[in-house]
This record gives sequence, C-alpha cells and structure tokens, in this order.
Amino acid sequence: MINQFKLNTFPLYIVLLLVLLTGCNTTSRSVNQPILVGPTEPEVKAEVRDKYVAQLQQSSYFLDVAVPTFEPGFPMTNDGKDIDYGKLDEEGIWPQLRRTEAKLFAVETKNALEKTAAFSSVRVVPNANTSADIFVLGRILNSTSEEAGMELTVVSAAGEVLGTKRFEHTVDENFFKDQRNAGKNPYQPLYDSGRDYVLRLLSQLAETKKKEIKDIALMRYARYYSPEAYSQYISTDVKRKSGQSYYEFSLNGLPPDDDLNLKRIKDLQAQEMLFVDRLQDNYDTFYAETNDAYRTWQEETLPEIIAYREAKFDRNVKAGLGIGLAVLAGILASNERNSGSSLGRGATTAGSILAGVGAAVAINDAFRSNSELKVQSAIIEEKGQAVDLTVSPTEMKFEDQIVELNGSASEQYLQWKQHLREMYELEQTPDVQL
Repeated sequence: MINQFKLNTFPLYIVLLLVLLTGCNTTSRSVNQPILVGPTEPEVKAEVRDKYVAQLQQSSYFLDVAVPTFEPGFPMTNDGKDIDYGKLDEEGIWPQLRRTEAKLFAVETKNALEKTAAFSSVRVVPNANTSADIFVLGRILNSTSEEAGMELTVVSAAGEVLGTKRFEHTVDENFFKDQRNAGKNPYQPLYDSGRDYVLRLLSQLAETKKKEIKDIALMRYARYYSPEAYSQYISTDVKRKSGQSYYEFSLNGLPPDDDLNLKRIKDLQAQEMLFVDRLQDNYDTFYAETNDAYRTWQEETLPEIIAYREAKFDRNVKAGLGIGLAVLAGILASNERNSGSSLGRGATTAGSILAGVGAAVAINDAFRSNSELKVQSAIIEEKGQAVDLTVSPTEMKFEDQIVELNGSASEQYLQWKQHLREMYELEQTPDVQL
C-alpha cells in the first residue's frame, strides 16, 4: 500500500516541479530591471514643462549650460583607478561602443535641452573643465539596446549640487516594427525625462541666485588667468550633500566695472567659447555619421538581446528540470530498493528510467543552449564594435594668428585654452629696456 502510494505520487512530483519552473518564468523579466513598488512619480505633463520653460525664458538671467561627455560607467577595480575588465566582460560591456555612447548620450541630452529655448546656450564639452553657469554631468548606467539607464547630476558654477537622479527606459520589442517610429530614437523617453528634471531644478532658482551663479562663473574664469588679481573675490569650502562631497564657491565681491584687465579676460572667454561653438559642429558631424550606424546596431541587436535573455532563461529552466528529474530518479530508485512488491518495483524502475532519460536530455539541451548563447553574444559584440569615432584637426584664428589643433576633442580644447593663456601672459609681461 505504501509503495502504491509512492507510485501514485510520481505524477505529483512532476506537477510540483513544473509549477516551480513555471513560477520562475513569471519573474524572469524582472531580474535585469529595477524593482519598483508603491506610488510612482508622475511623468511631467506638457503644460507643467511649459511652465518650467516659461519661468526660465522670463528670467533676467539666461543661463549657459555645459553638458560634458558622459562617464561610460565602466566597472572599476577596488581602488577605482583601473577598469575591471573581468566585470566588464561579465556585464557585456564593449568599451569602444560604450565610449561612443558616452558622446551620443551627451549630444542627445544637449539637443533635448536646447530645443526648449530656455537657456542662453547649451553646449557639449569634452569635460567639465570649461566655463559655464550650469553643468549637467551624466553617467551611463546601462545600455543594451533593450534597456537604457543614465544618472544626471546638475551642478552650478558655485559648485553646489542642485540634484542627482537616475533614469531608466525599456524599449518595447516591437518598437522597430512600427513604421511610425521610423527616424525616432528608441531611447528618447530617457532624454526627455532628463530634460524635464533639469528644467524643474533650474526653474526653481531665484533671480538673485542666478545672478550670483553667473558672477561666480565669471570670477572663477578670471581667477584662472590672473589668480593674484581675482582670488580675493572668491572663497572656497568643502561641503557634503546626500553623502557627496563637493567644492562650494562663494562670492566676496566684484571688481569695479571699469576693470580693463577683466574686459580683456572676457574677450579671451569669448574666444574660448568660439572654439566650443565650433566644437559643436564636430559633435553634430559625429552624431550624423554615427547615429545611423548606432540605430542599426540598436535595431539589429534588440531581437538578439531578447533572444539572449530568453535563451538564458530557457537554459536555466532546462538545467533545473534536468537536475530535478535526476533527483526524482534517485528517489524512485530508493523506493525500488525498499519496495516489497514486484509490481511496485517494476513501476518505480520504469519511473526511474524515465526520469533518468529526461534528466540526460534536459541537461544536454541546456548545454546546446549555452552554445547558442555564445553565438548570440558574438553577433552583438561584432555589431557593437563596428561603431567608432574620429576627430579631424581644427584650425583656429586668433588676432591674425592661425593655430592648428590636433588630437581628440578634449586634447584640442586643452591646446586652445593653453594658447589663450599664453597670449594673456605675453600681454601682461612688461617690455624690458635693453
């Protein structure tokens, strides 16, 4: 009777195993997505966004916004000095593609902000070592053509961190199948959310605060050229906010309006911004040349990413099923040894053989799925590495002098800043009578 009961429970083992595995399937999608429960922050409606824009446009002080190239978001070693290439491989990040995305994300964020016409200027810059009133610092959290995430930190020229927020977006698997989406960026909701966040933060600044930020930006720039003359107008302190340390700059005063040296520095600042404006042409060219290739990468790898995820889940299910059946085979074999009934022994033997065969098939199938995963990974890597960036030499004219700049955008920008400073120092050097 006992053995007959154990035999009758054989289908129950199978049912329970299948229920367990089926339950895994319902949560497979959430593994790579952030968990969110409870009420969510509502999206910024158009009329609210228009209110933010109107507040900025009606201000007496239009802000200059700099968007440095995003941090690629590479995993780093414990000391934070080097890239952890082991984790880089585990997370499926291809360095050249991610570095290209760091520029694309910055350009897209700049475009989203610029279209609002709420600022004096919005420029993409190689790094934060530039002159601006507001800096929108970005870091890529993830980008898989299916899922994209970024973190924005808004900082004023006074060094104050106005806010930090993370943004996530999942591209629908049918996005590219809809003809109405032709020419649209599948990540656009990500950039729109970032734009709305920046608008909200900056629209809350009082007029006196905006003027102070612009004055501090000018004094910091003047101090770069002549610290002995302008350091007295700026004080520096280290502050902490939300666990983040930052340098805060406060204004002690302003030089007189007829300061001729400051006027000359403003002229140099205009020359520096002229180069930054020309640099926008390079970024626009880079965007135009790269965007089609990048969109092709997104469109062709999206189904591969989905197939990869589904195949990975399928592999885990099959492996789990194989292990479960193997355990079941052991249980039935144990029942067979303890069975006193020839009928029970025959039934449990057949059950153990069936379960054993099922385990072998499932595990072997899982290994085949592993090979498929490698092929899909290779396809994604091949497409990811196809996107690259080149920067052409730039010629700048300054007071009848033509200066040729070479290297990356960051290197060219540094060369131009150094040239302007050399010109300033040369002008400040008194003539020596021989």
